[in-house]
Amino acid sequence: MKTARNYFLICSLLVFLVGCDDLEYSPANEITSDLLRGSPELLQNATTGNYSRLKEAGYTRHIHTMQEYMSDDIILSGFTSDHLMFSFNFQHIPTAAPALAFWRQAYWGIYGTNVVLEAIGDNPTSPTMRQMRGENLFLRAFMHFDLVRVFGRPYSHGAETHMGVMIRNNTDVNALPPRATVKEVYDFILNDLLLAGELMTENKSSSFATKEAAWALAARVYLFMGNNPKAIEFADRVINSGRYSLVATAALHSYFTLTPEQNTETIFAIRHLATENRGTGSIGSMYHADGGWGEIYASLPYRLLLNRFPHDQRNRWIVPDFELDALGNRIPDPTETAGFRVRKRNGVSRYYNIKYTRQEDIRMLSSPVRIRLAEMYLIKAEALAKTPGREAEALDMVNIIRTRAGLSGSELFSLTNMQGYTSVLDVVLDEKRLELVWEGHRAHDLFRNNRSIDRNYAVDEVWAGPRLIPHTSNAIVHLIPEDEMTLNPNLVQNPLP
Repeated sequence: MKTARNYFLICSLLVFLVGCDDLEYSPANEITSDLLRGSPELLQNATTGNYSRLKEAGYTRHIHTMQEYMSDDIILSGFTSDHLMFSFNFQHIPTAAPALAFWRQAYWGIYGTNVVLEAIGDNPTSPTMRQMRGENLFLRAFMHFDLVRVFGRPYSHGAETHMGVMIRNNTDVNALPPRATVKEVYDFILNDLLLAGELMTENKSSSFATKEAAWALAARVYLFMGNNPKAIEFADRVINSGRYSLVATAALHSYFTLTPEQNTETIFAIRHLATENRGTGSIGSMYHADGGWGEIYASLPYRLLLNRFPHDQRNRWIVPDFELDALGNRIPDPTETAGFRVRKRNGVSRYYNIKYTRQEDIRMLSSPVRIRLAEMYLIKAEALAKTPGREAEALDMVNIIRTRAGLSGSELFSLTNMQGYTSVLDVVLDEKRLELVWEGHRAHDLFRNNRSIDRNYAVDEVWAGPRLIPHTSNAIVHLIPEDEMTLNPNLVQNPLP
């Protein structure tokens, strides 16, 4: 990781030196925690730089690609030389550009948090230093969790035997650690999150780490570990904190156009300013032609599930690209879920996703929402569904989300009105699919619950992968980047797909 180290230190030096004319200039590769120790201003600058790491395209765009493009909620409308194709079709290669970029950005970010944490020390007494330590612990846990989910198998598949990722808890760049087990990585993440929750006391906006964000991420981690009582406990901590409220039904369609500061539901988002809009290089670029490429659309199975209740407000997160007649009117077409003729690309109907565009009414601008209150209700619902005797409570949590979506009466679930389902867990997983679509959850939710991805909806013109991807497949895990294995011979590769 020496290359990663040098790059990070150069970037850090630029951050640290801004406005610090009295600072002694040091070579980039000599910046250490000692340089920051005792200077709250420099520590804050470094922490700001650690948040900025999440905004790098190599991080935020590629972690999205590597998680969401493996789901059954999207359809890519054509073959592409972009390596995102390997995540979409489950045909991973060790030289995939997104995997390498994400791996390096994540570990550069983790190194940055360790620089700050070592400078602050283990027992800060100042409230400011305690808050800053908590924020960096959260960020370190957040990045490790993203890493272990894409390069390691789900916890439920054998956490003590399967390999996760390297644990980096210090700035010793000469150390070449092997991959820890999935269990060891999860335990490390939880330790960071629990301590972060104790340290942080400031009620910052959702652009920053807070104790509630640490609790929320811990709830997700516990759920993935199968610790349902703890998942319920930590989801309840967030729900009952009083800091967040679900966006109103009438405003649900515009949820993702709001900035994190404006949004009462968002718990943690990666804040992008208007000057940081990446246009065709943004997450939203592949989802919409509104300033982007517009080549990935809402899948038919997702649309069929959503269309069971046409007045569900979540329908408005999809914008069909209607074909119009000479008078500008829509052309009826009963074969389309929208009821009207929709333009196609390579035989795939263009149903755009608007979750990643039009923040502040700017095309392709968004602040990706990584944790929000609706997820806390659904985490609690899943954990309750897996707890004997508490299935009715699970449906109550689901109904909170459905009511917010504009549904009522017989459209809500009860043990006597399962609407064709035979399992409460299936109800919960489908509700998570409806609510958290395109936010990076779906593939993880299926695989960790021993479910498969069914790609039989993909047309032959755009599909080269397997039609069914079982949870046991090697292909559900990305390969460790070949370049990183060369730098660190202690790394072991995942089994090839």
